[in-house]
Amino acid sequence: MKLLRGERELSEKDFDEIPKGFIPGEWICVEDSMSQKKYLSYINLHADVFYKIKILKQVEWSFNTSGLENDIAEKLLLELVTIAIKKREIFKDYQNGSRLVYGLSDSLPGLIVDKYKKYILIQINTAGIDRFRNLILKKLQALFPGHVVVFHDNEEYRKAEVLPTHSKEIIDEDLEVIENNLAYKIPKNILQKIGYYYDHRENRSKLKSLIQRLNINKERGLDLFSYVGSWGLHLLSAGVENVDFIDQGQMKEAIEQNLELNNFKGKGQFIRSDVFKYLDIALLENKKYDIIISDPPAFTKSEKNKKTAIMGYEKLHLKSLKLLKDQGVIVIGSCTHYVNFEELDKTVQDAAFKNNQKLQLLDLGGQGFDHPMTGLNDKSFYIKYLVYYVIRG
Repeated sequence: MKLLRGERELSEKDFDEIPKGFIPGEWICVEDSMSQKKYLSYINLHADVFYKIKILKQVEWSFNTSGLENDIAEKLLLELVTIAIKKREIFKDYQNGSRLVYGLSDSLPGLIVDKYKKYILIQINTAGIDRFRNLILKKLQALFPGHVVVFHDNEEYRKAEVLPTHSKEIIDEDLEVIENNLAYKIPKNILQKIGYYYDHRENRSKLKSLIQRLNINKERGLDLFSYVGSWGLHLLSAGVENVDFIDQGQMKEAIEQNLELNNFKGKGQFIRSDVFKYLDIALLENKKYDIIISDPPAFTKSEKNKKTAIMGYEKLHLKSLKLLKDQGVIVIGSCTHYVNFEELDKTVQDAAFKNNQKLQLLDLGGQGFDHPMTGLNDKSFYIKYLVYYVIRG
């Protein structure tokens, strides 16, 4: 039933029987006895993750594993990579940079590929894909001859699949990003994840348009968990006069560089701090902001910690709303898959109630088009974006 519903990650308990002796990452054919359908997959029973079998594609045939890698697997991988990249070509403003391959959503579980102005970064998180590192590298080099293609693997994810750790490849220059007519440089020494967070690009574009349309005070903006400043730069481009950028990482050089790159020099300042500590200090100093953006890292990567994550969001939103001026705007971002829209909204509603504030929901959104999903129940759906107009009492 899981396969018929479109699920593509299976555990051992989903099978009547699994033969022993599979090599980690070995490609197999999974047969659904109820529907009589067959699926090309790969397996890693040694992986320290719940889902051990990844489903790639329904097929009409069975096979023995002998010789599979040299024929079927290589051919299919190249075909799926090509299809994934073509998906992004229909969006005209994604050509300068985007996510080219988004794992399971592109039928390539464990493969992430991001494109920048000069670089293509590859991240491989599953044994089934890792067996074809060189093949994928050569394919991308052929497709993008003007780019430098490098691996940027996540050691934590690879450890979960019992994969070897490779030496970090050197990026000679800062990553250059162009998004919504704004330019960023990300210093190579502060790269997070796979470089840049393309997933909120459509929401940043929508926010800029919304702020330009609103007849509100736009003197001071606050970008919490700023990283290299993408949200705050969109506020400045929408007409906000000055923005404070807050992050616990060493982002001062990057943000100052990006302010100057977009002709906003002197209109923003970086404050290095834990966000919760900054909010406490700002409240003591009686600071106030017209627009606040809060887009933290995921508060949990598992459902068992969901309650703690929700409590964390309410605490964050309670403090943030206290800093907001009357008739201000708060922007709530989330990348926590296990907290849905309704639950995220409730944390804001509860915080506003405690602060004697009233909310009007102005906008909501999901992830960018280069992070495809089939619907709200898709496991690849994780980005949430909510915008509220806030008044006192």
